[in-house]
Amino acid sequence: MKKITTIVGTVLMASMSMLIIGCSGTPVHIQTVSPKLYENVTDKGKTITASASGFQLLLFIPIDINDRQQRAYQMLEAQAGGGYITDVKIKEEWTYALVGTSYKTTMTATVYPKN
Repeated sequence: MKKITTIVGTVLMASMSMLIIGCSGTPVHIQTVSPKLYENVTDKGKTITASASGFQLLLFIPIDINDRQQRAYQMLEAQAGGGYITDVKIKEEWTYALVGTSYKTTMTATVYPKN
């Protein structure tokens, strides 16, 4: 009986550990840019948008969900072409499907060119 309790406890701890690890995402650090760096730029700035999506199968299995904010911000940086990224807005959307839920992160920002 003690051996069964030990096995059940081990399996439970392993399952909980995997659940916690599977539900963690990578934080996104959005750089703060001083307005003084781009206040003399004659360009009014360009609006750019990037999106990343993920799906949670059967409301339990995450597929490309945990890093969608990071992926969207990396796409935003690629579109900026080295310019100053300012005024970042983040929009989260989700849609229920028959076998799970679709999640979408959209980031919109203004880019000013570097002199």
